[in-house]
Amino acid sequence: MSPLDAPIVDAHAHTWSGAFSEDHDEVMDRAWGSGLTAVVEVGGSAPSSEEAYALAAVDERVHAVAGLHPHRAKDLPEQREQLHEQAHSGRFVGLGEMGLDFYRNLSPHDIQYEAFRYQLDLAREASLPVVIHSRDSDEESYAVIEEWAHHSGRYLGPDREIGMMHCYAGDAELGERYRALGFLLSIPGPVTYPGGTQRQTVARTAPLEQLLVETDAPALTPQSNRGRRNEPAYILETIAFIAQLRGDTPEHVARVTAENAARLFGFELPR
Repeated sequence: MSPLDAPIVDAHAHTWSGAFSEDHDEVMDRAWGSGLTAVVEVGGSAPSSEEAYALAAVDERVHAVAGLHPHRAKDLPEQREQLHEQAHSGRFVGLGEMGLDFYRNLSPHDIQYEAFRYQLDLAREASLPVVIHSRDSDEESYAVIEEWAHHSGRYLGPDREIGMMHCYAGDAELGERYRALGFLLSIPGPVTYPGGTQRQTVARTAPLEQLLVETDAPALTPQSNRGRRNEPAYILETIAFIAQLRGDTPEHVARVTAENAARLFGFELPR
C-alpha cells in the first residue's frame, strides 16, 4: 500500500522477538518506507523488555514499554526487582503488557492477579501509562482495572489517558466503560477478518480520539497476509479498513490515532 500523508504509529509490536531475528533491519526498513512515524515495542518479561529498550536506544522512532505478560506471571518473584528498576529508570514510556489471560492459563489465576495488581500499582508509582492484555477475562480484568483506576484517578493529568486496552476484543459497551476510566482501545489486524464483527463495531462507533491502531507483530496479521508473520508495515491495511468502516480517510484515521499514541506515551510526533 502507498504511504499516507500523515503520521502513523504502530502502538504495540514485538519486533524484538525471535520471529525477526534473521531480517529485523529489513522489516524496519519496510516500516519506515511505508510511512510509519513510530513503533511502540512492548516487552513480555523483564529480559525481553530490555530487548525492546535496546531497539529504542538506537532509533528515536522506537519507544519501549516494560512489563510482565500474564503468561509469565509466575516469574514475578524473580523479576520483581528488575521490573521495579525498569519502571523508575526513565527508559520506558509505559508498563505492560500486563493483565489476565484465562485462555491459555500458562500461569495460575491467583498468580496472574498478583502480577497484574503489582504492575498497576508500580505504574501509578512511576507515573507511567499501562498496556493491558485481557483474553477470555473481560469482566475479571475490568473489575481489577476499575478498582485501581478509581483509586488512582487521572494520575497522568486531566488531558492524558492512563492506559490502553491492547488488541481490544470486547464489545462496544465494555469499551465505553474502559474509555470512561481513561483508557484508549487499540484495534489490531483481525478487525479486517470477515468474522471480526465485534471489533468492527468498536472501530466504527467509538470516538476516533479514543482509538489506537497496532499490529502486535509478529501475531495477528491483517486479512491480505493472514497466516503469515505480521510486521509493522502491515498496519496500513488496518488503517485503511477502519477508515472504510467509518466513512473516513486513511490519512485522518492515521493522524488522529498517531496523536493519541503520542499523547498516551508522552512522545513527540515529527512536525
